[in-house]
Amino acid sequence: MAIRTGRRTLSVLGLIAMTGAAFAAASGTAESATPGPAAVYSGWKNNFSTGKTAPGQQKQVARLFLPAGSYTVFAKLNLEPPVTEGYPAIVKCYLRAENDNDYAVAIQDPVLASVPMSLNVVHTFTAGGYAVLSCGSLASSATTELSMIKITAIQASSLSNKPLP
Repeated sequence: MAIRTGRRTLSVLGLIAMTGAAFAAASGTAESATPGPAAVYSGWKNNFSTGKTAPGQQKQVARLFLPAGSYTVFAKLNLEPPVTEGYPAIVKCYLRAENDNDYAVAIQDPVLASVPMSLNVVHTFTAGGYAVLSCGSLASSATTELSMIKITAIQASSLSNKPLP
């Protein structure tokens, strides 16, 4: 589809691209990062059992190696029904990149199919390092079943990470 404007004919895609560029320029702030080349690193583990853990004990369930650089790292997983029938599982998972971390806590009742968990951390590695996902039981030593584990890191030319107002 084309739009005729005086002596020029613009395609709809061209018009959308121009509008998007104008909007991006108008909505930029002093804190906006300049776009640059990005790389995406990802790994997966579809089925995993953390086994028995003591209350409060964390066990590494997945890790992703990342070369030196700045990243935003995402992890997602599903907490499956507890193996010990009749008992709810209370699970705490951490996503760590050196000293930066995030955690999530979920309660999985035996009657639910699965409970999703997601975590996010930003970090700059001065040398290559690992984004590590660990999980463990908070209330019992029951076996914790996890599935559909994914860790994805997006490399950025710069990072800004500060408290929200």
